[in-house]
Amino acid sequence: MKKIIISAAALLVVVSLQFCSKTAVVSTDANPVVTVITAALQPNLPTTALVYVMNYPAHIQLSLNANDNTPADNVLTNDGATLGRVLFYDKQLSKNNTVACASCHKQNLSFDDNVALSVGFAGGLTSRNSMALLNTRFYKSGKMFWDERAASAEKQALQPIQNLVEMGITLAELETKVKALNYYPALFLKAFGSTAIDSVKIAKALSQFERSIVTYQAKYDRVKQGLESFTTAEAAGETLFNTAGPAPGGAPALSCQSCHSAPMFMNSAAPPFAFPDPLDAGINNQNRFKSGSLRNISTRTALFHNGRIANLQAMLTAGAPGSGTQPIPAHSVAPQDVQNILAFLATLTDNTIATEVKFSNPFQ
Repeated sequence: MKKIIISAAALLVVVSLQFCSKTAVVSTDANPVVTVITAALQPNLPTTALVYVMNYPAHIQLSLNANDNTPADNVLTNDGATLGRVLFYDKQLSKNNTVACASCHKQNLSFDDNVALSVGFAGGLTSRNSMALLNTRFYKSGKMFWDERAASAEKQALQPIQNLVEMGITLAELETKVKALNYYPALFLKAFGSTAIDSVKIAKALSQFERSIVTYQAKYDRVKQGLESFTTAEAAGETLFNTAGPAPGGAPALSCQSCHSAPMFMNSAAPPFAFPDPLDAGINNQNRFKSGSLRNISTRTALFHNGRIANLQAMLTAGAPGSGTQPIPAHSVAPQDVQNILAFLATLTDNTIATEVKFSNPFQ
């Protein structure tokens, strides 16, 4: 009787697997990439695409008009960003189906990570800290990564996928894996007018989604629209932020605003900041790194290219007497100013970005 029960149970499992999953081997090397597609992995999307093409408040729109790095051949559309969202969260795009772009750029962490170095598909650590993917569309040069080695988001999008630590597959494997997933043809058709799938379109869709992640609903934005007012501390902090301090060696005076220009608090025209690191020489081996957006900086941790600065307060107080720390070039402020700067920077936090459905994981 036990044998009959066991056999029946085994048959039920086999039948269930037949209808719930299929396995496709997409590589012929010694360690084939195996794609497992299950019903649970189907993305949950609305019939009508969510809205990614936005009309922003005037102060944001003016900045976008002046700095938009969107290329003419990859204009943001609702369907394109929808496809990008699915690709961004799809773990099938990694060697062993365990990580996605979103594994290192988490929505609830402002599309940042909360560790110095992120974990790749096989447990290895990335060589640099994950940059927050906020307001990338406003970085006029379009250059991506801490060392700005990618000329655009389109050039950046496929590099983590091919990275041997991060996601670990080739472009040929990527295309084969995506083609094997039954939910993609319809998404590519809506986004690009064809069910044909290739790595160029994958990069374009991912770039559209990344460019759509814009913060514009913080207290700072409500103040600039005349809907709220800064507190005394916040207003003092903004003045400090915009006021140039003395620069060493007779160099031109720089304020925080010089490199982190309002309203998105980034500026691709500013010289990348100097950050001596014996293990990483940065842009063109000049000990310089990209300056990212300060939006949501108050809630982010593991800052800078190596993630070695714990948080915003640690950055501002680095090098303070008795702290036992070294100052960070152009990033420390006088002790009496720290609380006001912190108050102002807290107004840059847009909490909606962490919960907005259109930026969330469609596989949940």
